[in-house]
Amino acid sequence: MTQVFNADQLLSLMKSRRSIRQYQDREVPDNVIEQILEAGRWAPSASNRQPWHFIVIRQPEIRQAVSEHAAYFFIRWAHVEDAPVIIALCGNAGTPIYRQFLHEDIGIAGTQMMLQATALGLGTCWIGGLDREAIGDVLKLPDGVELVGLLTLGYPDESPDPPARKPLAKITHYEVFGNRKAGEAEAGRVITGPLGVLLRKLRIKF
Repeated sequence: MTQVFNADQLLSLMKSRRSIRQYQDREVPDNVIEQILEAGRWAPSASNRQPWHFIVIRQPEIRQAVSEHAAYFFIRWAHVEDAPVIIALCGNAGTPIYRQFLHEDIGIAGTQMMLQATALGLGTCWIGGLDREAIGDVLKLPDGVELVGLLTLGYPDESPDPPARKPLAKITHYEVFGNRKAGEAEAGRVITGPLGVLLRKLRIKF
């Protein structure tokens, strides 16, 4: 049976998510963290490989060690140390074929976790500017497992205004880039003849 969810409420949740950089000095219960991890576990992934590993970091000394390498050139993200919880989003690189999808898969899982955290009244912030190798050493990542990003997590101690968004009309195209109205695209070039047949047959569906 197909389940129908309130689309307006879901869109409202997405619009209410903020990047939170100030957190209350308040512990996040285990069952709440588990719900957030569960949201990540149910994310889609290439060929359903589910390449992710989530490391929940709460011990102050490990958070401190991770925060020292949560930096991009000369900019250090101070809120990484202040957050009561850090979730390291890691993944199995796998074969070269699947490695190209790793950051996409982990990114989708992280997005679902951020939305679940918002629904539970918590704040998050995605950290991508990192010394991944150094943090990998701190977290004792085995060979083949890569750190993709960090999520800071906690109860918000700030309420940022909504960030500006580009108008939908400026970012939407139809059929090909540059067509702003539906139905106005020219037909794309289709390769015909024996070459076209061969190229289409080489596309294996599964």
